[in-house]
Amino acid sequence: MTRSSCAATNNDTNDENEDYYDVKPFGMLFFLFDSPAEKRKYLHSRRESLGEFFSSFLDDRVLMNVLEHIDDAKTLAKFTMASKMCFQYASFDSLWKKLYLNRFGLEEADFRRCRNWKQLYYVKANETTLTMEKKTKVKKKMGCVYSDALYLPKQINNLEIKKTWVESFTVPEIDCSSSEKRTLADEESIESRFREEFENKNRPVVLRGLAKEWRAIEKWKTNDALLNEYGDETFLVGGYRTSLNNYLSYCLRENDTDDSKLLLFDPKVAKEEMWTENTEIFEEGGLFHNLFSKDGDYFKVLGEEKRPHYKWVIFGPNRSGSTFHVDPNGTSAWNAVLRGRKKWILFPNDEVPPGVFPSEDNASVVCPLTPLEWYENFYDTLLSCGDDDFEGEETSKRAYHFQETICEAGDVIFVPSQWWHCVVNLPPEHDDQDQDEEDRNVHLALTANFVSRSNMPTVLKILDSKNSNLVSGYDDKTQRRSLGEAFEKRMREMYPEILEDARKQRARTTKKEIAPPRKQQKRVGRLAKTTENANNVTKKPRGENANENNTKNKISTTTTIFSQHQQEQHTSSFAFSFWAKEEETNDTTTQANTDTTNT
Repeated sequence: MTRSSCAATNNDTNDENEDYYDVKPFGMLFFLFDSPAEKRKYLHSRRESLGEFFSSFLDDRVLMNVLEHIDDAKTLAKFTMASKMCFQYASFDSLWKKLYLNRFGLEEADFRRCRNWKQLYYVKANETTLTMEKKTKVKKKMGCVYSDALYLPKQINNLEIKKTWVESFTVPEIDCSSSEKRTLADEESIESRFREEFENKNRPVVLRGLAKEWRAIEKWKTNDALLNEYGDETFLVGGYRTSLNNYLSYCLRENDTDDSKLLLFDPKVAKEEMWTENTEIFEEGGLFHNLFSKDGDYFKVLGEEKRPHYKWVIFGPNRSGSTFHVDPNGTSAWNAVLRGRKKWILFPNDEVPPGVFPSEDNASVVCPLTPLEWYENFYDTLLSCGDDDFEGEETSKRAYHFQETICEAGDVIFVPSQWWHCVVNLPPEHDDQDQDEEDRNVHLALTANFVSRSNMPTVLKILDSKNSNLVSGYDDKTQRRSLGEAFEKRMREMYPEILEDARKQRARTTKKEIAPPRKQQKRVGRLAKTTENANNVTKKPRGENANENNTKNKISTTTTIFSQHQQEQHTSSFAFSFWAKEEETNDTTTQANTDTTNT
């Protein structure tokens, strides 16, 4: 297919998105129709259009679950041609997203040519016999479909980012911006404070402006600059490799039907110069090097080729982000923002965030909601929790002790070992005249995990388990199980005193691990209702690792604290999210994703 024909197809696709995909929540059916007879007429036309079998599924989620199991594009395409209503449901973009990724991956997914997954599939497979003419006819006859399941992606993509979500800054900060005025004594003071108050106590901190003078911030300020340098390089996106050209076209497309946006999260950085030549990470004597690189990465004893994945480059569009997770192998992490704004919220390791369901050994985690859905469902409730929400607890234990902040270009955040965290890429607060709109829509960061003296006891605990689902960073499960032995052997050869000290701390903490985590304490009121609703839906996450559960087991739940009438309206809408976001990947892809569960 020629580029000109693709362009023509793309124009048709835009018309398609505006016209035939006119969808409203099911509850609107009861407000927009004046008489009961009109409502019955619509429901009757739905039954006639879907047929006897599919119309028996009164809940759209059940119908979409059936369609989700269709693994052949031609079968799904034929279903679209059965009737007007079948066309609406079988054109759902997430169904085609799964089919496209399973068959083609992302290697040639160029969204400059086609903006939705269905049209991209047609172009790639040359299945262009199903023309837009049929869709135009459907549009003229159909008008509007009332369905929570079909409306959910639009609802998520148009959630308002409330002022209360972004106005709180409770993570402590250290000002590192004025590097020219800093003396050696100032840097030693910053390093001493970081070690004593934050790293040793396993507490988060934002180092404001620490990376402000990195060459990468100015050099990669525009998409054109990145594409000139790395456009043809391939990166890992959602477990599939694709070029940066293709990924940026995905970020910049106009599409509000993709509620689970793909992040570029690559542990095998395309070019080492992204780290060595454009940052100050490895510049000896610099403040960043002294804080994180000089003595703070003991996995280096294994050698660069044998150590687990530990450094990543991250791209993402506005409103994308990572769901709640803890970083792998008990490590701590730093995250440096090079472009954009990131909203962080962090919970201590003994407080599992509401709406998050880890297994007993934390080997798998189910987080049914996207980051923005989580804020919509839980954030305001957490802020408004009062004394009546907790029973028989001391004041210091009455609420979740979460911390939050926003990091902008040049800021570095320290993420302590085993802290739960969730990140959202925020749209720009103000229009930057120096940046085009497309440049403002792409966020970029570098991040790395490390083993230090302070978190080594936790790392040893995880490695000692030899649980291949808890240990990550390798594609081979055998390597994961043997990581502990290899690490201990090298540490005894190179740093025996540090290892011995960590072992002693590990022995002391083991004796104190009898106390139950705070997540098991009794809570009443709104938070109890929230958790109860979610727990009624799922008891056990499926799969072998955290990311597999995040991508495969999007479990339905109603978690917003609404009045009874509102709750009934919102239940099916939010509960459908796992069908809209589900992505099947192979074993290698699953492990690659597990390595990239941190932000």
